[in-house]
Amino acid sequence: MEKDNDILIDSMDERIESFLRGNMSAEEEEAFKKELKENSELRSHAMGMTALIKGLEAHESKKEQEVIDSVKPSAANITPQQKTHSRSFIWWACSAAAICIIFFSIFKAQRYRTLDETISPYYTQYDISALSRGEADSVTVTHLYSLFNQIPKQKSVTNIIKELEHIYTSLDSDYTYYPYANDIAWNLALAYIKDDQIDKAISVLEKLKDNNPDTPIFSKAEDLLKKLKNL
Repeated sequence: MEKDNDILIDSMDERIESFLRGNMSAEEEEAFKKELKENSELRSHAMGMTALIKGLEAHESKKEQEVIDSVKPSAANITPQQKTHSRSFIWWACSAAAICIIFFSIFKAQRYRTLDETISPYYTQYDISALSRGEADSVTVTHLYSLFNQIPKQKSVTNIIKELEHIYTSLDSDYTYYPYANDIAWNLALAYIKDDQIDKAISVLEKLKDNNPDTPIFSKAEDLLKKLKNL
């Protein structure tokens, strides 16, 4: 579902850029303007990109003035050709900055998809509905399973990591969650990977292996660690 949404956003951004650059045909532009009125999400993205361009233009103007101010004593001697070169350089610098921002965004999106695809086979769907309300630890288990189930669904797992980290670090002193220590460690590692905190994930997985020799979780952790080395 998230992959389809990413593709949709990429396509949307391409169309907006084509419109802003004036690369659409008259028919395409008319259809796009009509869609802008009807599609609030498209309209929001278009307004955001327009604001970015205006910001770059304002930045260009400001930087140009700074260059002129820095040589004020001899500003009268600046020739029209020098001013043209100055404007060209500043525009190039702003354009380069904009390209860097765009490529960083693309890289970040691709990196996220790579990480999510790497760990997707290791997700487990925890069945909360099967828990009995009469069990003494049902509240604890329900809370944990709810956190685990959110990891594959949420694009940002920052809050989930914070909560799981707190539980994970308290396992040695608070035995409330101790029976579920392996599940906590495993899902924390998955959340770390999804958040591109690979070193932290490796540390948790290595400890999980050390604590569970000759078990299925040992094999899973070892297999995932091998894949992390290729990321």
